[in-house]
Amino acid sequence: METLSPNSAILDKTRELCTLILQSGEYKDSASKIDTFFNDKDAQKSYRAFSKLGESLHQKQAAGELTQADIDGYDGEMAALRANPVTASFMDAEKILNGIVGQVSKLVGKTLELGRLPEPGELADSGCCNSGGCGCN
Repeated sequence: METLSPNSAILDKTRELCTLILQSGEYKDSASKIDTFFNDKDAQKSYRAFSKLGESLHQKQAAGELTQADIDGYDGEMAALRANPVTASFMDAEKILNGIVGQVSKLVGKTLELGRLPEPGELADSGCCNSGGCGCN
């Protein structure tokens, strides 16, 4: 169900915001790093293997079977990814883009929660879930 009409002023301003994001240096730099990563099959293979290792260790942790050797192995694999400039740049780009999404979402969410624009201090992480939707604020 669409809440806003296609001609909504909110959607128009959201499109403007999206255009600004696409024009920003943060986005352009990150997109370039992501493109470089997707053109490097070896970097992709290493990253996929690392992701699978992370999933496996998460399952081991949930089952109470995680060992220090597992953690050390994970740290070693992370160091290897970070040593590769393509994967390191990709991971940094992901972090930046996720940060943009998080900041924008947080500002919109807090505005809806408060019914006004939040003050900068009201946007500080509360330490629970960062969205205010968990009832912990």
